[in-house]
Amino acid sequence: MYKARALRFTVFSVLFFSAVSPLLADAYLGLSAGSTAYTVDFSGLGGGNFDDKATGTKFYGGYSFNDYFALEAAYYNFAEASVGAAELSPGGPVVSMAASAKGFGGYAVGMYPISKKFKLMAKLGMLRWDADLKVNNASGSNDGSDMAYGVAASYAFTRQVLVVGEWEGFNTNNPELSLLSVGFRFNFK
Repeated sequence: MYKARALRFTVFSVLFFSAVSPLLADAYLGLSAGSTAYTVDFSGLGGGNFDDKATGTKFYGGYSFNDYFALEAAYYNFAEASVGAAELSPGGPVVSMAASAKGFGGYAVGMYPISKKFKLMAKLGMLRWDADLKVNNASGSNDGSDMAYGVAASYAFTRQVLVVGEWEGFNTNNPELSLLSVGFRFNFK
């Protein structure tokens, strides 16, 4: 009985991967980390304006149709940026402010191979995001779907392993976000 199950599993696995491998041939996965820049208006919560940075991460995957075009999806954790104590005006109240955001993005990616190992990329798409804002004990949230864009460069150590440096901007409204990141990408080639 055990041998029959093992044989069925092996046959199924071989057939499945034989059918899926041409589709995976140009798929990729990546992980990046870097600096998220926040610009936030806390006036609705009794605070002021806020500019800060946090360590953001991105997990993404995509499919390259050829050397020049790909589609990509990404999950972002922009992390939390905060100020422990800020005086809004001289002699005014001291407040703490924090902002955090997460989002999902979808992109069309244009690529230009400079050499066998080095590529330049530009992308355009949409970001669906949610943000939490906090001033002292007052909290609020904001969300939206906005245009997203970016530029990147990649260097291939091997056909499968690349390092990618990227800047991404997002037309989000309160908070305004951007992400400068470096990470690794794995191609299923």
